[in-house]
Amino acid sequence: MAIRFMDPAAVDGVRDYVNNDPEFKLASKYVVADILLGAGDFKCIVKVREGAISEIFLNPTFMDAWGFYIKGSEDAWSKFLQPVPPPWHQGLFGAMIRQILEVGGNLEMAFSYFWAVTRMLDLFRQAQNR
Repeated sequence: MAIRFMDPAAVDGVRDYVNNDPEFKLASKYVVADILLGAGDFKCIVKVREGAISEIFLNPTFMDAWGFYIKGSEDAWSKFLQPVPPPWHQGLFGAMIRQILEVGGNLEMAFSYFWAVTRMLDLFRQAQNR
């Protein structure tokens, strides 16, 4: 697995990297959400609680609750996480419109927290390329 936020050896470092970002703290100050991220067969749940990622939970089962999801192929995530992503992979909105990444579940929650989620994904990209 080449995606750091889903790599068991890198999860804590990625979580700490995101949590140390002042913009993410501000954007997620009132966020209480469990976000399922899927890359091909790999999945994780990112638990965001009031300004921080409290946990990145790898390999959830169908019994583990989440509010909304962002899914795509491993190739789509690999392109999305490049230092300079190709067209339509630079941000969540463009990737969603072009059906490169799929957003589903509680869409009202997903779009209510859009700023925090997009900042988190930007930080995942930075952490991927450190």
